[in-house]
Amino acid sequence: MYKTILKKFSEVGIHLNSEQDNFLKIFEKNLPRSNSIFNFLRKKVKKGCYLYGDVGRGKTMLLKSIFNEIKQKKISYHYIEFMRFIHEELELVKKNKDPLVKVAQRIASKYEVILIDEFQIEDISDAMIVGKLLNLLSELDVFFMLTSNAKIDDLYKNGLQRDKFIKQIKQLEKNLVVFQFIGNKDYRLKNIDLSTPQNSADLNEKQIFDLIKKNFNFIGNLRKEITISGRTFFCKGSSKDFIWLSYKDFFKQNLAISDFLVICKNYEWFFIDDFEEYDDHGKDIIRRFIGFIDIAYIERVKIKFFINNEDLKSLYSGEELIVLWNRTISRLEEMRFMQDK
Repeated sequence: MYKTILKKFSEVGIHLNSEQDNFLKIFEKNLPRSNSIFNFLRKKVKKGCYLYGDVGRGKTMLLKSIFNEIKQKKISYHYIEFMRFIHEELELVKKNKDPLVKVAQRIASKYEVILIDEFQIEDISDAMIVGKLLNLLSELDVFFMLTSNAKIDDLYKNGLQRDKFIKQIKQLEKNLVVFQFIGNKDYRLKNIDLSTPQNSADLNEKQIFDLIKKNFNFIGNLRKEITISGRTFFCKGSSKDFIWLSYKDFFKQNLAISDFLVICKNYEWFFIDDFEEYDDHGKDIIRRFIGFIDIAYIERVKIKFFINNEDLKSLYSGEELIVLWNRTISRLEEMRFMQDK
């Protein structure tokens, strides 16, 4: 596997640095094993890996390349997708005495290897589920491949009932290869052009409206209400192709990740203006915006921000969400969200 992956990277002009190369060698010694006569060896090898480090260090690139070479029954998720799947599974087995055990058994019957990209814990409901579930799956010999921006001790920082979560996750840690990438090369920024027209942030509402009309041949009045799962939310305008959002107003509304998923599947283009800066007193707005970018990233929607690049980076000046915020900024750069087109 080691030589195969190196060869494939080399063919596309990627050469691993020393820590990436070292991780690949370590992982090869702890490859997932199918249920077989080799099960007695399982106690001598790890049952997964937890690869963490700053954004853009090649974590996802490397783990997905390894994942592609694995022959066992496998599945990969972004963390948000994984938790959505788990909640759906729990709903299906809610009449069982211990629904989480049943979910673990259902998953283990289908998959031997699970990759979870950008592992993160943000709310108490997920925290109370995911630690126990991963331990149950590990006991059923499911092999985990996890990437995260945070070290294990920093997961769910300042969260409610965090001690319960940490107890579960530290138990899981005993069975994982834990490795940190600390290199200074940001793979996400390769060939990224962050240039922005100087006057983009200075457009007033009428000029933005004219820009939208010009690009979408729009005639008439914009719809200023959208319906999501039977609830009504307000925007600055929308059509079948695009939606125009006021940052300071839209993200004050009681929106959830599931709402962002519906919105991103319904619209190809997003226009966002009316930005305001917030510290931790406005962390609910920042958290919603981060959640929105998470989904927009997965769904690959197109976004135009009417704000300068540096001002966009400075929208959050608090501390509690700084790890998530730095990841969001990296995503904006990767997807060229900062580039006005």
